[in-house]
Amino acid sequence: MKLATYQSETGPRTGAIVGDRVIDLAAALEQGRQAPARLAATMQSLLTAGPEGLEAVAAAVEWHHRAASDACARRLSEVRLLAPLPNPGKLMCLAGNYTDHILEGGGVFPGKNKMTPHFFMKPATAIIGQDAAIRIPSSTKFADWELELAVVIGRSGRGFSVEEAHTAIVGYTIFNDISARELSFRDDLPMQEGDSFFDWLVGKWLDTFGPMGPWITTVDEISDPSALQMQLFLNDKLQQDASTGQMIFSPAEALSFITQFVTVEPGDMISMGTPAGVGHSKKLRLQPGDRIRGEISELGTLSNPVEALP
Repeated sequence: MKLATYQSETGPRTGAIVGDRVIDLAAALEQGRQAPARLAATMQSLLTAGPEGLEAVAAAVEWHHRAASDACARRLSEVRLLAPLPNPGKLMCLAGNYTDHILEGGGVFPGKNKMTPHFFMKPATAIIGQDAAIRIPSSTKFADWELELAVVIGRSGRGFSVEEAHTAIVGYTIFNDISARELSFRDDLPMQEGDSFFDWLVGKWLDTFGPMGPWITTVDEISDPSALQMQLFLNDKLQQDASTGQMIFSPAEALSFITQFVTVEPGDMISMGTPAGVGHSKKLRLQPGDRIRGEISELGTLSNPVEALP
């Protein structure tokens, strides 16, 4: 299934994308009497319900199809898609997971057997959805794109093996780890030990610097998550062109590593790092008036305009 969150007249709703329609899952559950409507009140509640919840909404979608009624559906073109998971419990991002991106940044690839995954986290206030604006504040001198595959966790646990981690992944979506490469808030302050690392980290945290979407595609609809084409366009000009097969650490390996330290829960996410082609390596920065478009095969298209934050 393709699971989305969209804006309705009464607030955000959870839906399934079927063709050019979005089916209101809470309404379909209620009318089809598959399960209580509250199961699909939010994407988080649906993921927390586990495999049984997904089976229930799949049955509700099938009921809607058999009923041949549009009572629970709206045209996709008539709704505004939000980030499919607006408030993940944890949004963990993997840095330096593509060899060519390490090299374009001036780093050295020592070989996978000499590396451990490096993670940071982004706050939920960074997250925006399809067509929402990336807003660049005056403190950001150089805003950049990073197209990434994001993994959605469907099961709680700690200490997963790689095999267990693989079965804990419920779906995938597109994420754009917008990054402030240069910040200007410390212009009148001397640099202290550790400042460069924390300035890098702060550059990942800014509001609207986490576009996500357009929906979550469940694992059963993905033919091979290690063979998805990734492309990012700036004003329709291709900037990144790669494959998820170029990742150093696979989603299951990354999740297994994380769970050696952290308990994961349904609705947590891992963004799997970006390939080469970021703006910093080309001396191209995001500017107000730009539009960036990220595409990952089988997952859709995520497009966002760029604005200045007043």
